[in-house]
Amino acid sequence: MKIQLITLLLLTLGFDIAAQQPYLSREDYRDKVEAYSQLLKQQKLKTMASSEARKIAHTGFLPKIDISADGTLNMSDLSAWNEPLGEYRNHTYQGVFIVSQPIYTGGALNAQHKIAKADEKLDQLNEELTLDQIHYQSDAVYWNTSASKAMLQAADKYQSIIKQQYDIIQDRFDNGKISRIDLLMISTRLKEAELQYIKARQNYTLALQKLNILMGEEPNAPVDSLYSISTPSEPVKVLSLGDVLQQRADYASTEVNIMKSQAQRKVALSQFNPQLNMYFSGGWATGTPNLGYDVSFNPIVGVNLNIPIFRWGARFKTNRQQKAYISMQRLQQSYVEDNISEELSGSLTKLKETEEQVKTANENMKLANENLEIVSFSYNEGKSNMVDVLSAQLSWTQAQTNVINAYLAEKMAIAEYRKVTSE
Repeated sequence: MKIQLITLLLLTLGFDIAAQQPYLSREDYRDKVEAYSQLLKQQKLKTMASSEARKIAHTGFLPKIDISADGTLNMSDLSAWNEPLGEYRNHTYQGVFIVSQPIYTGGALNAQHKIAKADEKLDQLNEELTLDQIHYQSDAVYWNTSASKAMLQAADKYQSIIKQQYDIIQDRFDNGKISRIDLLMISTRLKEAELQYIKARQNYTLALQKLNILMGEEPNAPVDSLYSISTPSEPVKVLSLGDVLQQRADYASTEVNIMKSQAQRKVALSQFNPQLNMYFSGGWATGTPNLGYDVSFNPIVGVNLNIPIFRWGARFKTNRQQKAYISMQRLQQSYVEDNISEELSGSLTKLKETEEQVKTANENMKLANENLEIVSFSYNEGKSNMVDVLSAQLSWTQAQTNVINAYLAEKMAIAEYRKVTSE
């Protein structure tokens, strides 16, 4: 009764400690990586710059005001600075302001504004693509670190299994019940297990350092517990190709690029259309030469009209050139759609196959556990030889590795599907 109470107490205490230990979830790690990412910050600044460029393009529709001034001095006649009225003076000056307003520019202003809007939208979509890549990278690093930790734990357990068998064989050898060959064989396997543990520890340390660096922490900073690689994954929602295309930023970029090419065509053709501008100017200026007469204000209102007549067929050639660019963008859209379709099909296949891999690997692990137990017991009872024990141990560690790799493949398949569907 006392033993049962002590066992229950220890189990309860263990559960309490596990419950209090904080976990760094995949979602929390993704948020930390996103907050630290230098690439994402650069892309955000690029988006902000393109937003300002769009605003600059809009100013092309508004009136412009310019002021200019200049003066001259004849250095060869410095004495003629302030002669009587009607006499030559050695200096001139003028100041002019101009208010201009484009009336019709052949569609260039509208098209340039559309291009600026398209560039802004493209940068926004590139920001989404960068975010998708960051999310995928963070998921990959997170689960790779979790898998490395599982490998380390498996190597430690494997080492304990070999050490336990080694102690039994050493004791039997000391009592003269077995030959030295069995002791040498298990000793060799123990060293192999130690080497395997050292390699697993190195891989886990490197993975942990990468995990920290990606979220902006010191490489060797302590990390909260990660979720186990065998943690059940949330079921994914299978989407059709049409739904995925609506969510993918790279496909949306092809639509924007087509619209941008159409706007560029209008800009290129605008030079062959009439141009109409109106302006108002005024200012003060001396005569040339300056004879000292009173300087008066001279307001001027003007209209400028330019109509291209003949350009040796340049308009038609430019039109064909720009249409070719638009067709290239349409073909690029089809190419991107095919790539997305391929990625979606591949990710769905991986989801299905990795699920089967996990199931089979777990079944194999159960068999390897049972086999190791039976063979070890049989050897200790003198009913099997050391070769059988070593073979069972090797099968066990391979089965353990296969389970971890299967779970990692499953997690990476889910991460890839999320990237494909831009979740």
